[in-house]
Amino acid sequence: AAQARAVVETAPEDTQQGEPGAANAGLQGLLADSGLLKAYASECHIANRKVSPLVERCLLEAAEAKKETFYVEAPGNDKRAFTNRLGDEDLLVISKVFYVASPYLCRLDLSYNLIGDEGAKYLASLMGPRAQALNSLQLRSNAIGPEGCQSLCEVLRSTPLRRLDIAMNPLGKEGGLMLVSLVQRSPDLLELFMGDTEADIDVLVSLAAVLRRHPSQLAVLDVQNPRISTLQEDHTVHLGKMMRNNTTITELYLGKQRMRDEGARQLVDFLLENQVLRVLDLRCNELGAVSAYCLGTLLAHGSHLVSLNLSCNRIGEKDNVDGAKALAEGLVHNNHLEHLDLNHNEFCVLEFTRRIAAEQHETGLVTAFPQPLGSALFISFPLSAQCAVQRSSPQGRFQNKRGRPANPHLKVGSGSVSASCAANRVSHSTPKGCPQKFGMCRSPA
Repeated sequence: AAQARAVVETAPEDTQQGEPGAANAGLQGLLADSGLLKAYASECHIANRKVSPLVERCLLEAAEAKKETFYVEAPGNDKRAFTNRLGDEDLLVISKVFYVASPYLCRLDLSYNLIGDEGAKYLASLMGPRAQALNSLQLRSNAIGPEGCQSLCEVLRSTPLRRLDIAMNPLGKEGGLMLVSLVQRSPDLLELFMGDTEADIDVLVSLAAVLRRHPSQLAVLDVQNPRISTLQEDHTVHLGKMMRNNTTITELYLGKQRMRDEGARQLVDFLLENQVLRVLDLRCNELGAVSAYCLGTLLAHGSHLVSLNLSCNRIGEKDNVDGAKALAEGLVHNNHLEHLDLNHNEFCVLEFTRRIAAEQHETGLVTAFPQPLGSALFISFPLSAQCAVQRSSPQGRFQNKRGRPANPHLKVGSGSVSASCAANRVSHSTPKGCPQKFGMCRSPA
């Protein structure tokens, strides 16, 4: 921390006060003759650290682009940085070198590195109130704790940030509440990714209350995998109330929330009044057939969802086909959904597609006019020995008897197994060793 403060204190006086100097000479003046790159290499040599090839590449690209802003993308999962990930000492070097260029920094990606609390403090000293062009900060999968999060939140309040990705860091309850405070004071924030941060139910409830009571432009919210120890699902109710009248959030990720049938029912009750949400991710919960019935009702009653992820749940547990029937009914009466993920639900593809065909027949669907293939619905199933379905390619859009467009134009995909369905032509191909019982198709296991 003392070294981080020293970076600010030892910065040139003219650059701190905004007088004519290196920082006001323009970005191209700093990049001329590879000046900034040479300074970075020199500081790395003094600190006995390796030069990051990704940082070097970004500086060279900025010099060639000749723009007034530049970016730094040095994710640790890049193959060029696999053995040279950035740590706290590297952040100290970067904060010293790039301080004069911070007013021109528009995007910073340091995901999947080894940055801890000290590195976060160095990073905070780099940004500060000078970074008025910064609109994206990605620090996913590092080792930043509550102390580092506090340092970052204090300086990010004065920046025009649009995207913040701090997922997969051990922030805990304290760090999560700091992020909630940042959201409250940053009405221009558009995307927030705070999944896998060890946040608890208090963080989720506080975040829902802030978004419900304070105006915000937040469009993408990721709060996956919190630390939930209660079975009452109070957080689901608060998130549902927040979404009921929300007019900005279009993508909501609620994976690994320990959500059950009752929580899904309450969430759907609130989402029935929401006409803005386009992406809903409920993967890795404990949703059963009752949840599938509620979601089928949501799809059938004018939902504008484009993508729905229900993978890794228990909709088809114990050969239960009620969930398949409910989702099939909802899909037939929905003309917005484009992607549905049902992987790992103990789900039978054959039973589901039979239900689709039966619902289409009952509603009197007929071919009306050609439809482009790009508007087809893609349903993802696991590639296993359960069943393989082959259907003929549709040549038109389907409408019910009242002339209302429906969405039976399906493509069922599972790796190399694919199928597209038409209401009037259905054929099944069941692999050898796949016994059928009561209309279900189960694997030998």
